[in-house]
Amino acid sequence: MIDTPLLLALIGFAFSAAFTPGPNNFMVMSSGALFGYRRTLPHIIGIAFGFNLVLLAAIFGMGAVITQFPWLLTSVKIAGAAWLAWLGLKFLLAAFAQKQAKNTTKTEERSRPFRFYEAVLFQWVNPKAVIMALAAAAAYSGVATDIIVRTSLLCGTFLLLGLASASTWTIAGTAINRLMSKGRSAVVLNTIMGLLLFGTALMIALAKT
Repeated sequence: MIDTPLLLALIGFAFSAAFTPGPNNFMVMSSGALFGYRRTLPHIIGIAFGFNLVLLAAIFGMGAVITQFPWLLTSVKIAGAAWLAWLGLKFLLAAFAQKQAKNTTKTEERSRPFRFYEAVLFQWVNPKAVIMALAAAAAYSGVATDIIVRTSLLCGTFLLLGLASASTWTIAGTAINRLMSKGRSAVVLNTIMGLLLFGTALMIALAKT
């Protein structure tokens, strides 16, 4: 049996969580601006697939493990912040190289879109993804009495809205690139992305778990 009001609440929660700014959305927006929608597709699909793996783990007991070992969430927070800071540094270095280099082919090798497996792995150290998965698994456990149906509803909702959100942010990135001068766009976008990632890493590091 499906609890329809709770299902609608789940859809609203998933929509808000998926479309609000966060590390994933910042990265696909920048990737769309720098590389276009098609080259960003592995990143988009990797986010959706990776988050659903985290969500499955939350549904089948990850929350109990976190409760018993709260330091695990702190470790995820630290690892996620460090990874974002490293990514931010890579974008800033790419911007510097783009500005200095005269050979366009050479600079393109320094900056590339996320691969599928990288996007999948990143979800496990993305504090927003982990916390969102734990919250959804706990708050909407009553959406269906049958575990198979419940899991399908939770994962299906986040899969569809996650793909829609990542695609929207990527398309927004491509639109931003079209509005900028071609000669300087890569430098500006890499710089902005690097600073955004550094800012997000700082917020994650300072946030209370």
